[in-house]
Amino acid sequence: MAGGTGPSQSFVPRGAQRDRKGFALAAALLAVVLIGALVAGVLFATTEETRAGAVAAEREVALNACESAIAMTITDPGLRLPDSIGVGGTISDHIGGLGPEIIVHITRLDSAIYSIVAESVPEHAGAGGPHRVGVVIRSSIAVDHSIAIDPISERPWFEVF
Repeated sequence: MAGGTGPSQSFVPRGAQRDRKGFALAAALLAVVLIGALVAGVLFATTEETRAGAVAAEREVALNACESAIAMTITDPGLRLPDSIGVGGTISDHIGGLGPEIIVHITRLDSAIYSIVAESVPEHAGAGGPHRVGVVIRSSIAVDHSIAIDPISERPWFEVF
């Protein structure tokens, strides 16, 4: 075969062909493992995002319930501020019907200044800690013996940690 006109054959050892078949199997297994890891990662991230969203929603409900409990306490016509307990004394009351259980603490800070703090009690152990919202109010008695209750600051609500 002079001049290279005949069919050319390259020399490939038999051991190299076997290695290629083994390489294809290893590459396929590696691809399956990587795809499985990606799927597991996506499922984990989705689960964590769902949990975070549920906790954020529960927190909003708890904070809204605390604010509502304080508003109900302040606007209650039958509210008796704790005059007899002295400065630093506290009374507590449960308020229901707002979603989570709410405990309202009224603390006398001065002769006419009170702190009202509403605390939500978590419904289950995974819900996180309690949420607290407070307001500082001033009480004044008019000549007709009516009691006026006014928040002190321009931003009356504050979250207590």
